Amino acid sequence: MRDRRLVHRLRRGDVEALHQVYHRYKDELLTVAMSLLNHRCAAEDCVHDVFVHFAEAPADLRATRNLRGYLMRCAANHARNLLKKQKRLPEQPESPAAGAEDCDCPTHRLIASEESARVFAALAQLPAEQREVITLHIHGQMRFREIADQLELSINTVQSRYRYGLERLRTLL
Repeated sequence: MRDRRLVHRLRRGDVEALHQVYHRYKDELLTVAMSLLNHRCAAEDCVHDVFVHFAEAPADLRATRNLRGYLMRCAANHARNLLKKQKRLPEQPESPAAGAEDCDCPTHRLIASEESARVFAALAQLPAEQREVITLHIHGQMRFREIADQLELSINTVQSRYRYGLERLRTLL
């Protein structure tokens, strides 16, 4: 319900509403972009590009039902387009996932950082379709039905990509 009000305010040109949307979703979008691009600077650029586009066309906003899902999908699409443009798979991760620095103990931070780097490196080795579904489901916290609707795929295809991606991750980790 809160998102619907924000969307309504955005359509009317409320800059503060855009500010609230940005601060509410930027970390989640960065996690999704980082998972797909495996490069922190590129992921930050991706998120900023998504919000620039979002700010430029609030009247065209179609996300009245699920703003979070819409933004996740925009970030995933933009990341995928960047990968196509580069025509290469992501390289080794530049930095650990967002949130690893939230641990109290330096030892925990180091372990979390190393584990994140291993997971991101393994994710980078997956086919883009599997990486996208896994990222949207785990980091984007989207249900399979939402992912299927966003990607315009059957739910069975989404579940298969998720399952095959997890199996491949298990062998890599």
